[in-house]
Amino acid sequence: MASSLSLVLLLCILGTAFSDLRVSNLRAAGLRPDQNSNADGFVKVFCASTSMGQTTVYHDHPNPSWTSTFTYRRALQGDVLKLEVFDKDVAFDDRLGTCTVRIKKGSFSHRCSLTKGGTLSYTYSLN
Repeated sequence: MASSLSLVLLLCILGTAFSDLRVSNLRAAGLRPDQNSNADGFVKVFCASTSMGQTTVYHDHPNPSWTSTFTYRRALQGDVLKLEVFDKDVAFDDRLGTCTVRIKKGSFSHRCSLTKGGTLSYTYSLN
């Protein structure tokens, strides 16, 4: 009985092996900040509750694209990938919208609409 339990436990552990998550090709279009100026856009990237980092700020442009690639080596299939788009301001940064997706094995391109207008496109791969 104990050996059967050990085998089941081992299979469960192997079934939840971590994978590499890569997020790249971030592009926004039609960013609309609240003020009468162009957007100073940047994106924060998260997997589950872990920050994967953020892009640089792209100043004075409603259609920025970033060359950054983000990697997280402890991703699990089914984790939530979250990308938050912001407009950089002096006092505090305005959130323009959030994109979320449950990750799965393979490579995928996504596009989502942002709450305050515009879209964010990106690709991710989970090995």
